[in-house]
Amino acid sequence: MENKSETADKQETSNFMKFLNSSFGRFALIGTITIILLAPLARVIFLIQERKDRAESIKEEIRSEWGNDFTYSGVTLRVPFIDEKKKKSYIFYFPEQENNRLNVQVNSKKRGIYHFPVFQCGVSTKSNFIPNLNDPHLDLAHAQIGLLSDPSSRIADIGKIRINGKELEIEEETYAKSNSSKLFYATAPFTIDKSTTKINIDLNYSVNGSGKIVLQGHAKKNQFTMTSNWKNPSFTGSSLPNPDSFNLQKGFTSSWKIMNIAQNPKNGSLEPNRYASTDFALVEFLESVDHYQLNERTVKYAILVILLTFTVFYLIELIGKMVIHPIHYLMVGLSLILFYAILLSFSEQFGFAGSYLVASIGILSLLSWYAYSVLRSLKFALTILIAISILYGFLYVIVNLETYALMVGSLGLFVVLAAIMSFTRRLKV
Repeated sequence: MENKSETADKQETSNFMKFLNSSFGRFALIGTITIILLAPLARVIFLIQERKDRAESIKEEIRSEWGNDFTYSGVTLRVPFIDEKKKKSYIFYFPEQENNRLNVQVNSKKRGIYHFPVFQCGVSTKSNFIPNLNDPHLDLAHAQIGLLSDPSSRIADIGKIRINGKELEIEEETYAKSNSSKLFYATAPFTIDKSTTKINIDLNYSVNGSGKIVLQGHAKKNQFTMTSNWKNPSFTGSSLPNPDSFNLQKGFTSSWKIMNIAQNPKNGSLEPNRYASTDFALVEFLESVDHYQLNERTVKYAILVILLTFTVFYLIELIGKMVIHPIHYLMVGLSLILFYAILLSFSEQFGFAGSYLVASIGILSLLSWYAYSVLRSLKFALTILIAISILYGFLYVIVNLETYALMVGSLGLFVVLAAIMSFTRRLKV
């Protein structure tokens, strides 16, 4: 009985090994190992997200300390209004024309291994008011010119406001109305003569910020000109820069014209936000693709890289008429996943391109040595080295492409599939 049992066990083992060494069995084996590798791959994906979240938290700390988005709201003329009941309020007038020049210098703020772009924006404003000041309830002896600013804007420096050639100091106060709070950088009160028909304003100030600049002038006619050392600006909003004004060399120079024809700046408003411009221009100073995004893009192709690498080993099995142990496939798969961990750790320190090269060379060297040790063939080891080098090179191109990534990736997979079909077309069951 024992001899029959042992014979049956050997027969079952022999049948299993025959199945495992068959074409379908090898495909099933490769699929099973790939599924096993999903667990460490998921850990790498989680690690990338964890490091990305940490970078975002550091970024928010830097922004809160240096400055957030900057929204340009322009200057306004504020005149006290005293009604019959001696109740005091304010009338706000906005410019007839406003010409603004913005010089934006973008630098990098670093904290530990993290660094993010921040900017310092110098603003030079020239505007003129043609207000209707005939209302007897206006207190023309206490008029003020001021700059409306969101509390989140970080005014770094502000000079004196020049009014018709006369310089006045700046005072800061908080204007709260209709559940909105704005900082109002206003001059000391001055007197407007009733015979005044035009008030010319000159103002220079600088703002610390990061992220984006929103240009939303409240004048009837707004002209904006922006120069910057930033090479990758993003322009959005309801008003785009004039095509003829854009110049990109060591930075960019752009200009906008924003018209608010429906507004009548001669007639004031009790609320400054009632004259809010319907058009605005938005310029972003953000890194379009950082190394965390590139790591995420790269790891999305991990399963494809693993399967194609396993396919190369499997084709070598067929060509060389040899059998590779399942443990060898598992070791190869783990080394491919280790590539993404090395890439992430190095890219945080040295950037993506150099780190990709270092990680690729390291893993390719390891796989070539392992393939030679297992297959005992220099020819097959070189074949694996060349094949996986092409695969990693192709992956780098796809990851760095944005517009044509899908098209190039699809064509590449078509070529790979055609090559595999050519090698396997004579397989028999």
